[in-house]
Amino acid sequence: ANDGPVHVTRDGGKTWTNVTPRDLPPGGRVQNLDPSPHKAGKAYVAVYRYLLGDWQPYIYRTADYGRTWTRLTSGRNGIPGDSPTRVVREDPDREGLLYAGTEFGLFVSLDDGATWRPFQQNLPATPVTDIKVHRKDLVLSTMGRSFWILDDVTPLHEWTPQLATHLFTPRDAYRMRYDDGRGRPGDPVYPTPAALIHYQLAQEPAGGGPVTLEILDAAGGAIRAFPAAPKGRGLHRFAWDLRYSGAWDKDSTRAGRGGPMVAPGTYQVRVTAGSWSETRKFRVLVDPRVERDGVTQADLEAQVALHLKVRDALSEARRGAERIRGAKDEAAKRRLAGVESAL
Repeated sequence: ANDGPVHVTRDGGKTWTNVTPRDLPPGGRVQNLDPSPHKAGKAYVAVYRYLLGDWQPYIYRTADYGRTWTRLTSGRNGIPGDSPTRVVREDPDREGLLYAGTEFGLFVSLDDGATWRPFQQNLPATPVTDIKVHRKDLVLSTMGRSFWILDDVTPLHEWTPQLATHLFTPRDAYRMRYDDGRGRPGDPVYPTPAALIHYQLAQEPAGGGPVTLEILDAAGGAIRAFPAAPKGRGLHRFAWDLRYSGAWDKDSTRAGRGGPMVAPGTYQVRVTAGSWSETRKFRVLVDPRVERDGVTQADLEAQVALHLKVRDALSEARRGAERIRGAKDEAAKRRLAGVESAL
């Protein structure tokens, strides 16, 4: 309730039991209560009391319908003692993965609230008023600083403090075409259509060697390779644009761009750094709107096959034109050399 008490009903609202945490000072605002998506009887509650002059964070967890509660914010386990808490949510895909919104930003816990880490990234210092995990994206509302979305939190589903060099399993990607809104200041920015690939390196490859990222089909056939993937120590995100390499171009800055989009199906990513290499599978899914319009898998595969033929024909034409230019340049040099020798 708005002035402190927490009640629970287990008979559809016929009767209510006061289950307010015993050590919660009175008069605070119960801002959010989150039933666990993993276990019946488990829930979290976030309370703030700064309007009463108390700036402590109050997040509690129960596993027995509120008969007993554990406070998860001591002020010494990650969330500062002067950061009032507005919301706490448990990730629906990993039990004990918690997100907490405070008066000054965002925190995350991988151990069910025993410890917390700042999760601010590029988020402004602002009250985080609510949180929702939607299709494995983290969605935030803030006090006066817009809505924010952290795309793809699946690495947190696998991450542990003991994890060293590791390739995370990519989530499925949708084969879509749309304007991502980039380049227009003040407009929302949407994620570029892509498969997001995350890998973590315990250290940079010995001798500064390369980190290679390869996209493969379901049978292991090569689709595309990126030999200059990020290679520093830590977590890296790479966005594959769901495309084959584009047509050949003598200008290396344009070579390989704008290739055909792959058809929906199963694909693999392989990351190699020195002697370490790991491979993970993921799916590219059809745009549901395209499917509703009656476009079939066979249609898309035929489209890709045609686009690849066009790409290869364009590559051949460009190479041929470059050979002709080279031959003309060589002939001009010979003629010039002949004129000079005759003088």
